[in-house]
Amino acid sequence: MCQGCVPEYFEFKQSPAPLPQNWLNSRFLTQATDEKDKDTGTDSFEYRVAHDAPCPIIDAHVHVFPQKLMDAVWTFFDNFYWSVRYKKNYLATRADFLLDQGVRHVVLLVYAHKNGIARDLNKFLAHTVNSMNERYASLPQPSGQPKRGVRVASGLATVMPGEPDARAILAEAFTTLGLSGIKMHSHVQCVAANHPSMDEVYETCIEFDKPVLIHAGKEPNSKAYKVDAGKICDFSIVEDVLRRYPRLRICIPHLGMNQYEEFFDLLDKYPNLYLDTTMTLGAFFQSLNSPSLSTSSSSCSSSTCDHTTHTTNNKNNNTSTTPTLKPMAEMLRTMLLRHSDRILYGTDWPNIPYDWCRELANLVSLVDGDGEATAMGERVRKEEQRTKETDEALENILWRNACRFYRISEHDLGLAPLSPNL
Repeated sequence: MCQGCVPEYFEFKQSPAPLPQNWLNSRFLTQATDEKDKDTGTDSFEYRVAHDAPCPIIDAHVHVFPQKLMDAVWTFFDNFYWSVRYKKNYLATRADFLLDQGVRHVVLLVYAHKNGIARDLNKFLAHTVNSMNERYASLPQPSGQPKRGVRVASGLATVMPGEPDARAILAEAFTTLGLSGIKMHSHVQCVAANHPSMDEVYETCIEFDKPVLIHAGKEPNSKAYKVDAGKICDFSIVEDVLRRYPRLRICIPHLGMNQYEEFFDLLDKYPNLYLDTTMTLGAFFQSLNSPSLSTSSSSCSSSTCDHTTHTTNNKNNNTSTTPTLKPMAEMLRTMLLRHSDRILYGTDWPNIPYDWCRELANLVSLVDGDGEATAMGERVRKEEQRTKETDEALENILWRNACRFYRISEHDLGLAPLSPNL
């Protein structure tokens, strides 16, 4: 099991150290330096997508909620996880911030935590999506900017597993409200992905040809949840769903944290499985150069651990083992290139503690092979291995796969027609 140095329960309360100025600049990004361009929400020089970036970018994992619920989410993060960097920006413009930074399209998410609220959440989300699309379609195109598409946002509905009228709630979301899929969250909803109450969700998604984004990986877990997510989440549980519903399109966020290798292996077996990168490449939970463990959870809880060996305590028999180690960065780069046709880029904005594009910059650097930023704000340099293959892999991860998975067309993005196989 690829456990890295991620602790069983995250205890992070502090934001990571900022990266050196201009570190994130790349062929994809540029940073403002004029004082008048400093962002009022974060009081910093924010990065934006460069006008001549090699390809458009779709952020396939962005959270929006009615403000009362978002305040509750932020209270949870403040108490148990980390300080949310983009509260002020969200309060001012919701996901417009990402579009203003040059992201071409955002996939917006909500999730229900109890019965009886899904319908209102879905209506809120549909209104948010429609208003964003209408607003940006009417804005004049800035000189020199890439052509803006017809749609800048898509939305994923939600439902509480087992609640009355779950099928009707989803049918309304997919038809009347025009939402593009569904977001489920095993940790928050306290339901395993293969629980019988999920069957009607999957069957309805298949009926309407809509995908499922479900947080069904073990991490990040928290003592604040009503259930131990480690007990109801596992790659084998997701595989059971994939085996029973071969026509269902499923995406697992966070690359299946904390079972990266196991979820990557499932990609070889199930063509309708996708993963998204959200918060796994931001060098926050651990440096990509931290070792990854092939057995049980590491006793090391440091997010910056760079040990080459570990002693792991087995909770069942209290014996110690020395696991086989290999660099996480090496493993992730290999798997990202191998499965670049089924990995989506996402940020978890606004509920992140670092620059919105930190993961984007690390993804580009990792795939290009020229290093990555550590959690200490240092850069680990390697000989660049950029090739035509790596360029194509980045295009897949940054936008093409999201188009395929969420049925976002080239017309939506303002692009020339894509090849039929996309």
